[in-house]
Amino acid sequence: MADVVVECVARDPVRVVRITFSILSFDAEGRIDPGRFEKQQFALVESVVAPVFDVFDENSDETVVDATSRFIAQGGQRGPSGALARTIEEAALGERQCRRL
Repeated sequence: MADVVVECVARDPVRVVRITFSILSFDAEGRIDPGRFEKQQFALVESVVAPVFDVFDENSDETVVDATSRFIAQGGQRGPSGALARTIEEAALGERQCRRL
């Protein structure tokens, strides 16, 4: 899945502001597994926010880091090849025709 935020001027796309990619999981019947996606998203937020709070933890002298959330988050954060990423960006900017569903 690609989430693309595009800046528009006078309703015309001018640049991609942000683009993120996620891996969606499907169940045996071909439906998106929202639980797994949600778990990956929460883990992603936790992996970004946790280090900030660790700085303020004066009682922590641990040398072992719990990276569980990072691994869960990475499971949903693989990106496409450079060529496919460029194609997605071109489509978002209206520079490339794409099939509409």
